[in-house]
Amino acid sequence: MKKFLLIIVAAVACFATARAEKGDMAFGVNLLYGTEIESFGTGLKFQYSVIDQVRLEASFNYFFEHKEVHGWDLNLTGHYLFDLSDKFTVYPLAGLTIASAGAHGNMTTKFGANLGGGCEFHITPEWSVGAEVRYSIVADIDQAVLGIGATYKF
Repeated sequence: MKKFLLIIVAAVACFATARAEKGDMAFGVNLLYGTEIESFGTGLKFQYSVIDQVRLEASFNYFFEHKEVHGWDLNLTGHYLFDLSDKFTVYPLAGLTIASAGAHGNMTTKFGANLGGGCEFHITPEWSVGAEVRYSIVADIDQAVLGIGATYKF
């Protein structure tokens, strides 16, 4: 519980220090690998820039069956953006997750938290590609999730 509260405090501190300017919305897709479930997956994400350097991301990921086990997660994370150049951005992330894993008919679903980071390369003003690593802290189903993806800003 202490770890969870520390994550929430850190996320709020990130939001409080950024400049206030509403931004863009984006939609994207990801290819993933979950280390505990030992499975590849795919995901969809929606991003909304709350203020200049902070965006929220809602995502749903599905991990394909491997050794009779599959899973999914639903995430809400905050990203604090550091533009290293016009084309390259890095960010730490923190947020909440609902994760489920198991065999068919015997799934375990629990709430947890995410910590991690990522980077993006902006191909055009609308399109970007990126990579992300997050650790999902969920009782009995913790795992690191590695992802690559593409995003379209509108």
